[in-house]
Amino acid sequence: MNLAIAILAVSFLPFFEARNQVANFVFDPPPEGKTVKPVLPNLIVTETCPGCNGKGELVLEEPDYGQAKGRIGPAKKTRKQCPLCNGKCKIQAFMNPSELALQVSADRAAFAAEHQGRGEIAVGDAFVPNAKYAELGKDRLKLVEEAFGHPCKKCNWTGLEPCKKCGGNGLVKCSNSDCKGGWAVVKTTTESSVRKTGSSSNGIRSNSGMRSRSGSRSTVRKETKINVSPCPVCGGAKQLVCPDCGGRRAHPCSKCGGLGIKTKGSL
Repeated sequence: MNLAIAILAVSFLPFFEARNQVANFVFDPPPEGKTVKPVLPNLIVTETCPGCNGKGELVLEEPDYGQAKGRIGPAKKTRKQCPLCNGKCKIQAFMNPSELALQVSADRAAFAAEHQGRGEIAVGDAFVPNAKYAELGKDRLKLVEEAFGHPCKKCNWTGLEPCKKCGGNGLVKCSNSDCKGGWAVVKTTTESSVRKTGSSSNGIRSNSGMRSRSGSRSTVRKETKINVSPCPVCGGAKQLVCPDCGGRRAHPCSKCGGLGIKTKGSL
């Protein structure tokens, strides 16, 4: 995904503003019946499948590993449904956590600049009006700070951590050791014993085999066959959906439970 697009695709500003409202309720309670619930933005995106480039199918042309000797004309092409997206052309995944970190930094800077521009005072990660700040004692200011919360050190507000299995890519290399670029290439060598008739030398052993009294000798013939077929594991896609994250690239943060903020268990 293009980084510039990723930065514009989601905003954490409403989340920060909602947290700030909740923090300010410590000294300025809301009207009865009004509630504010800070909610992280939707971090799931729909993207073009990287396996088929949005076509929904793979076009497989058999490579030549020596199995096609004597073939006339081009190799045949095989069309099959893309195994990564199941022919849907699109996949759903969490946004890239590293790109989200940049987005959080940009939104956090914009949030701070907005409130500083109003002349408000920072209290931890929250901001309070200048006039109110002078009225609040240390205990109340501490409550304001705790009400806003602090970012989880592991996910930095996003509530996500990249999948360790795939490194945040959502895909892993095909696990089939015989897979070469989406094709299963298997070499099979067979041996056969061949008896030939020739001149006799009374059973004298030679480098080419044992010559019998009758004048025949036994030799070993080796024949190697190469079989090339679409990989039965990846289906020709060369990659597999990550078994740990299901292709979603990330998991809810294990330290904060996906909340994005520091919790008692994550201190």
